[in-house]
Order: sequence, then structure tokens, then C-alpha cells
Amino acid sequence: MKILIVDDDPISRLTMSTTLKSYGQCDCAEHGQDGLARFAAALDSGEPFDLVFMDIQMPVMDGHTALAAIREVERARRVVPGSEAKAIMITCHDDVKNVSESFFHGEASGYFTKPIDLRAMVARLKQDGLL
Repeated sequence: MKILIVDDDPISRLTMSTTLKSYGQCDCAEHGQDGLARFAAALDSGEPFDLVFMDIQMPVMDGHTALAAIREVERARRVVPGSEAKAIMITCHDDVKNVSESFFHGEASGYFTKPIDLRAMVARLKQDGLL
């Protein structure tokens, strides 16, 4: 499994990658534009990411915009429907607007609010069949 972690906070990237490295190869990006570029390059190389963790609030390109762009890249590259990367949105905001935009516009598979209880997150991802 290949995992992409996109978060502008270096501590969040480190803790997420340390937690998830036993489940797959982790790559990290500092903002949405960097994450989008890494995602497209991996897809083009034939080694796509299976799971993307995307922070919502980031400089350069926010998580909602980046995930929408990732979905567009998948459509443009004709990724078979149902085999797209699973996306988990991460934010410090637990408001209806962010949650609905993540699921309905970004086609997210999950949503976690910071600070994240990493054990509970892993348990939930396993329960949902994402890990």
C-alpha cells in the first residue's frame, strides 16, 4: 500500500507517517500543490497512491482544492471508477461545511478532526477496510 500524507505541519506529517508506516510506504507533502504533483507523478509512473491523508487548511493550495484536482487527474487518466485512491480529510474544524464539502465534492472516504487520537484513527480505518 502507498500512502500520501499532505499537511503543512511538520509534526503532523511525522506523527502520521510514523503511525502509518507499518501499513505501507508513506510519502509526505507540505501543501496541496505539492501533494497533487506527487499524486499525479505516482499515477503516471504506474505506482499510484492507495490512500491519501489531506489536511484541509494549508498554504499554497488547500485540501479541498487539492482533492478536487486529484479527482480530476484520476478522471483524466481514466482510473477505473471504484479504484480511485481513498481520501481521508483532516482538519481542526468539525463544521458542517467542511464535512459536507469533503464527502460530497471531494469524494472523501473519511474525516478526522485534530488533534487526532492516532490509535482510534487506525482502529476506525481498519474497521472501514481502509488499512
